[in-house]
Amino acid sequence: MDSDEDLARKLQAQFDEEERIARKQENEDAIFAQNLASQSHDMSESDEDVVEVNRNEEVPVRELVDLDSDVEDAEKEEGSSLQMIGSMSKTVPQHTISDDETDIEDIEAESNATEKLQNSPSKESSPKKAAVPEHTLSDDETDIEDLESPTEVPNKPDSDSTVTEKQTDSLTKKRSEHSVSDDDTDMEELVVRAEVPEPPKTETENEKELSASGSQSTPLRKDGSMEQANSSKKRPVCKFGADCYRKNPWHLEEFYHPHLEDKDGAGAKRKSESSNSISEPAEKRRRESDSGSSARKGSFSNKNMPFPARLAASSPFNFFVNKSYSVKETHEDPLSLVFPDLLNPKLGEIVESVQLNFMVDLEFLMTNYKAGKIESKPLLVMYGQMEGNPKDYPAVTCTKVNLPFQYGTHHTKMMIFEYTDSLRVVIHTANLVPSDWYEKTQGYWISPAFPLLEEGKAGLLDGESPTRFKRDLVDYLTSYKAPDLTRWSHIIKKYDFTSCNAVFVGSSPGYHAGEHKDKWGHMKARRAIRQHGGSWTSSVPIIAQCSSIGSLGKDAKSWLSGELGMSLTGAPGVCASAPKVNVIYPSEDDVCNSSEGWMGGSCLPYNSGTHAKQTWLTECMHCWRSDRRKRTRVMPHIKTYTRLNKSQSAAQFFLLTSANISKAAWGTLQKQNTQLFIRSYEAGILLLPKFLTDTSEIPLSAKDLSLPYDVPLTPYPSGAIPWFMNTNKTRPDVFGRTYP
Repeated sequence: MDSDEDLARKLQAQFDEEERIARKQENEDAIFAQNLASQSHDMSESDEDVVEVNRNEEVPVRELVDLDSDVEDAEKEEGSSLQMIGSMSKTVPQHTISDDETDIEDIEAESNATEKLQNSPSKESSPKKAAVPEHTLSDDETDIEDLESPTEVPNKPDSDSTVTEKQTDSLTKKRSEHSVSDDDTDMEELVVRAEVPEPPKTETENEKELSASGSQSTPLRKDGSMEQANSSKKRPVCKFGADCYRKNPWHLEEFYHPHLEDKDGAGAKRKSESSNSISEPAEKRRRESDSGSSARKGSFSNKNMPFPARLAASSPFNFFVNKSYSVKETHEDPLSLVFPDLLNPKLGEIVESVQLNFMVDLEFLMTNYKAGKIESKPLLVMYGQMEGNPKDYPAVTCTKVNLPFQYGTHHTKMMIFEYTDSLRVVIHTANLVPSDWYEKTQGYWISPAFPLLEEGKAGLLDGESPTRFKRDLVDYLTSYKAPDLTRWSHIIKKYDFTSCNAVFVGSSPGYHAGEHKDKWGHMKARRAIRQHGGSWTSSVPIIAQCSSIGSLGKDAKSWLSGELGMSLTGAPGVCASAPKVNVIYPSEDDVCNSSEGWMGGSCLPYNSGTHAKQTWLTECMHCWRSDRRKRTRVMPHIKTYTRLNKSQSAAQFFLLTSANISKAAWGTLQKQNTQLFIRSYEAGILLLPKFLTDTSEIPLSAKDLSLPYDVPLTPYPSGAIPWFMNTNKTRPDVFGRTYP
């Protein structure tokens, strides 16, 4: 039987081979793109200009997979998942960098599955699948990041490309709907107009526009791919070829993607279905959704207010979700945002910032920073996995967070902005990749602007809030033992956090005992709820809503109810009357009918192998339903935990966090409950009524706390199964596609 070291070496060898193949394919695609573009490009630059730019252009070595996985039986599940992803490599660029938050409990029993993985066919011999028009950076926070070679950011080989500076500028302008404008327009008027991009127009509308204007732009089909028009030969070919993950429509309009053309039977099927209208189930849902939207119209008077005004109006909860590009109804939600909203200059003049995250696409991040005119301001990026070359951005410092335990991840999603005279913290659930912001449901807590302390004070206890947020945040940053974050902890000490009404709940890897046991993970939540959350009976269930699930044990009392559930009631210790935990996690039908079809499951990496060991969990599971906020079709990457009263009209608390339902994220008690063992970095905020409304409950309403899902919950129908990323789906989704 292989040791952990042998397994690591074998997996690394497999990744190296995949990287070699990907690099070879990238080079071939780039050469093909240049040759085709030199014959048919329709840009204003000369061929000589294109060649000059190409000499300095870099081609990505490998796309990242971002599957937000908490699966704790790594070896067996990675085997099945990677084997499947290998078969998708030509259509969905998911070169998996695994990072399952995994305990090593069942590794020996699963070594045979790992051997099968090692003998699985390579990507070059994988069967070809129907082209999928939406290539997302998946969010699989899996464990193999610890098995990678020491080089965190691979050097990309020089290769030819057809992207010119003017093309890049054009693309940036087309993204202005998701961007803070670069012109001198008044920001309030700008955000009202351009906060959210107009959804893709129908083919009929496009045809009318083309007929009226004579434009050569290529319309989008309803499945997200490009119509074959005369202009297809005039647009430059995308340099990323079949591995292009950029699904935003501006990129698809700017560059030609040959692999999205109909080449096989499945493609012909999609063409037939999308030639005049979308499939009947999707069209029916759209009519129903439009009806619901019109009924709701006018219920929020502030939906068109500029973001700074909406942020002020959201107090004291300051809780937002993102706008989904393809689901127009989500754009009308006043408690929704896009990335550039967070960079709005009316929130403050940013002089420096830090981004802590798991998956980082530097191009995506810096496109937003450039739109906000802060690309030259110092930026620190602490990451788990990264796509892009930091050398391209002189003001950016990138540091990979190394984990002390094999199956941990740097899973935190946090932003800190220092302004000229204040500081703001944003804790959220989105990776810094396009698909997370455009097509998945995410959650964001945005702090007030904390002013500078008077008289130059800079003490840890100076300007502390009743929730001790300042001390907990400083403790969390210093736990990294990273000089750059230690410097930020000193910056934070200079600001007055008195107005902060949230409790910081972080997880830091380690064995925490004594007074440190209650500082982290679910034990931190337990202490805060016990001290400030009031007393409710354990007969009221906990609601845990997540995007992935780890290995939880033989029954609910093993950990889900016995540890996490007890902590979320504020109970002082483990007892027999553990509360029931209701889990919201999308079913297979939920994903099939989502705005992305099967690809909506790219952020939901729960594994069939893990579930087979805990089938008891099915009885606790509930569908993802968010009709009230028009988000049922927008798959959740958000993670929330709450406890409602019996009438479901109010909550005892609300917890937004990066932590999924896993021991690696929340920690597990050891040594007769005297020690808490945590593998991963996580960050969240806990909202308690004591600090918000000075009552025992938080009212649930549009003007108070608006949950991201519907209550009462919808249990799984009879025969329904959870979404498993590693299993084949032979029935077609709403776009007529199978999976993978």
